[in-house]
Amino acid sequence: MSEKKIVILITAGLIFLTAVFFYTVRDEAEEYRSSISKEVVVEQTWKLPKELKEVSAIAFLKEDLLACIQDEDGIIFLFDLHTSKVVKKIPFGKGGDYEGIAVHQNIIFVLQANGTIYRINNIDGKPKVESFETPFSSKNDMEGMFFDVSRNRLLVSVKERDLHSKDFKGIYAIDPETMELEEAAVYKMSFKEEMFRPKNKKNEGSFFPSEINRNSKTSEILVLEAREPKLLILDPNGKPKALHRLDRKFFPQPEGLAFDNNGNLYISTEGEPGMIHRVNLNTK
Repeated sequence: MSEKKIVILITAGLIFLTAVFFYTVRDEAEEYRSSISKEVVVEQTWKLPKELKEVSAIAFLKEDLLACIQDEDGIIFLFDLHTSKVVKKIPFGKGGDYEGIAVHQNIIFVLQANGTIYRINNIDGKPKVESFETPFSSKNDMEGMFFDVSRNRLLVSVKERDLHSKDFKGIYAIDPETMELEEAAVYKMSFKEEMFRPKNKKNEGSFFPSEINRNSKTSEILVLEAREPKLLILDPNGKPKALHRLDRKFFPQPEGLAFDNNGNLYISTEGEPGMIHRVNLNTK
């Protein structure tokens, strides 16, 4: 075979591979765009300062004032939605992997990925910081936490491995006064339902909870995933009700959920910059 024919064959092969790659990427992009939920609508966005580019959790301390944490520093940042500025910093611990935050009656709770929980009192004066160990460890990779006012308890969620089983990931209750954990999970998420299966595949899907919260108006539980940005809705009994794929343009790594007193939903996401979105969730 002559060199000219070899060059022609190689060139034709490269053109063919390029075309296959282009159409594959195009089809995957179109499939991704079509799968993004139209029920999750961003209404307003706040860009966070550089020190909160890795914002990992948010909770309302009072109206228009969010308590925020980020992955690495043992500092609570109070972010004012009116001024779009951090108005106060509350140190509470050394560097670490801080992933969850909850507020109740001017007390702030912070969850570390290894299961340690910090309880911070007297935040308007000299903070009193207490730390509590739980049965969880870094193997469980704890990320979600909120204060369940309806039952006066902290609820925390497992991201990776559950304490008791490989068949589910649990949401567990902790007494905010004694800081003791109820041994049995309040809710068990198996992620075996049809909605979790990848499209056109028979294998079961996966889900890695990065945050949880409860809608006080509907009693539904919301569960975020940051790895493949999604928002899961559980009914009041913990049964999966809806799964929404989030747009990476707005939610590159969503890890924070909070409701204000009017029932408005806020989702925070890590990124350059970190952001907080007020979201309209059209689930009717």
